[in-house]
Amino acid sequence: MDELVLRPRPRSRFPAANLALFLATLATTLWAGFTLSPLAPLGPTLGRVLEGGLPFAGALVAILFTHEMGHYVLARRHRVDTTLPYFIPVPFGAGTLGAVIRIRSALPSRQATLEIGAAGPIAGFLVAVPLLVWGLAHSEVHQVAAGVAGSTVASPLDALRAWMDGRELFGPDTGVRVYGDSLVTWAAQRLVWGTLPAGHEVFVHPVGFAAWLGLLVTSLNLVPMGQLDGGHVLYALLGRRGARAGSEVVSAGLLVAGLTLSWNWLFWWLLTRFLIGARHPPPLRDEPLSPGRRVLAVATLLLFVVTFVPVPISL
Repeated sequence: MDELVLRPRPRSRFPAANLALFLATLATTLWAGFTLSPLAPLGPTLGRVLEGGLPFAGALVAILFTHEMGHYVLARRHRVDTTLPYFIPVPFGAGTLGAVIRIRSALPSRQATLEIGAAGPIAGFLVAVPLLVWGLAHSEVHQVAAGVAGSTVASPLDALRAWMDGRELFGPDTGVRVYGDSLVTWAAQRLVWGTLPAGHEVFVHPVGFAAWLGLLVTSLNLVPMGQLDGGHVLYALLGRRGARAGSEVVSAGLLVAGLTLSWNWLFWWLLTRFLIGARHPPPLRDEPLSPGRRVLAVATLLLFVVTFVPVPISL
């Protein structure tokens, strides 16, 4: 009879770093939300920062937290060693660069790769869409001056055309920022507001803006390349060779989008190309997906299509 040896489980450490980064992100997103609120001109006090910043901070952190916990829960279900989310606070912009989890063991199969990769974007999407609709319903429509609803240099191609035509590359800063639409945000706006009159724009409620950012994060992560969430899905669907070829095609597409559509995609191409890369490590078992899991993989990649924003921000 074989001897059964029971090893004591190591005591889990209190996730002090995760908690500290989470609290710091709450503080930075609260401040970012306050600066977007009507209370900002009155000056910062604790009460005003909480009142003005909480709608934005609560919505954005909820989307990011749900996204990362989707990965975490499915990773634990497949017995993959992973950390709790690490939030990334910054003292500018939206107050955060998102959140990440670290996977510390090999993925066991292509099915696990798919489910872990897809769970985060799907979970975040399901939270972001109702918040987007609520935020749009509490937004306001205002008329904007002609010429401020977009940038003449949204991309390097636009800058080249402006230089060749002898036009100014950068006009006066009007203070208006135009946030582009994906198919999802376009449909939500039409659902809530219908067709806007010419020369009018929706001035989005902070909750709606947080949802827009959450959907943009979903799109960025679902780019089917390397070890991004979309890269996990692509590998699970196509295997090693197909995923590597697909990643190279997507990387080239990002470069084209960055040159012709928006500087934003040029930055994301640089980041994904040289820091993340196109390779994906193989799982322990590299068997193909079942038909049902293939449907899930295709549906997740379609989620990238409907959340893709051609020109995210115009100045």
